[in-house]
Amino acid sequence: MKKSSLILLTLLITSKVYSQPNEWKSLETISDKYKIDGSISVREIVDTTLMKNVVKDRRFIIKKSEGFTYIGIKSNTSSILNAYLIDANKISVLHSSAALGQIDLVREDTTYRATKTEFDWIFRDPESWDEMHPDGVDTIEKFYNRYGWMANTWNSGSYREVEMIIDNAHFTNNTRLIISYTSREDGEYGIRFKEGKNDVSISGDPEVDKQLHNGYIPEMLEFAEGMK
Repeated sequence: MKKSSLILLTLLITSKVYSQPNEWKSLETISDKYKIDGSISVREIVDTTLMKNVVKDRRFIIKKSEGFTYIGIKSNTSSILNAYLIDANKISVLHSSAALGQIDLVREDTTYRATKTEFDWIFRDPESWDEMHPDGVDTIEKFYNRYGWMANTWNSGSYREVEMIIDNAHFTNNTRLIISYTSREDGEYGIRFKEGKNDVSISGDPEVDKQLHNGYIPEMLEFAEGMK
């Protein structure tokens, strides 16, 4: 190979290596490839640029870069998406349906107590709600600026697809990520709780898990035996 060609090739490779980190450096640079609009593109599925961890299943994909975590649900029916960020002393529930809201449960001995009795629904889908929350925001981007995560709501994109992106400032090295979504498998409609590809239950009680998924917060929560 000629010296000039080798230099050009080196420059191209170097340019690619050093330009890629900017793609995941801020929400603005992510939005060129990852539009949180409830329509999961081929690129959002196959792109693993700078991803440190990828979980792919038939119904969902979770991709974690240094700065952000992306969750995409490809259900076969209408779906709600929850993400549960579980640490030793706190559980944060990030909920997307006809509105976006977050609730934290704080550990007390062997149980967790909700800091509020219900979600605030700070971003409300205007096609589903007649009015905003008194302290609400009118876009998911503004919601992100306040909470550090965002997701699409029911009336954007496909009703079967839900996307969420979370700033990794929400995570420590020990944070567990569980998601829940709805789908129909073998003719049976149900709520699926997943940690990685594994089926899990947060509480051990299907009715309590259902409440959590649907946006209702129990005053107290105790982990299922397998979650401890």
